[in-house]
Amino acid sequence: MKLDKAAVARIKNATPKKQKGASAIEYLVLAGVVIAIIVAVFASGNGDTIATWFDETIMSQFETTTPPE
Repeated sequence: MKLDKAAVARIKNATPKKQKGASAIEYLVLAGVVIAIIVAVFASGNGDTIATWFDETIMSQFETTTPPE
């Protein structure tokens, strides 16, 4: 089945184009938001609480396991 030129043009326009620059900007914005959240948590005084929780729960798992010999 042969498609006419208008149908081919519509199909080409419907397919997404590569947007390398746009995705890079999106990742930079996402990284900025994550950094802003981290700074806000530690600036509000809750950073010590989170650090203590992390040390007690996560790091204690590594301390209690014995390494293989």
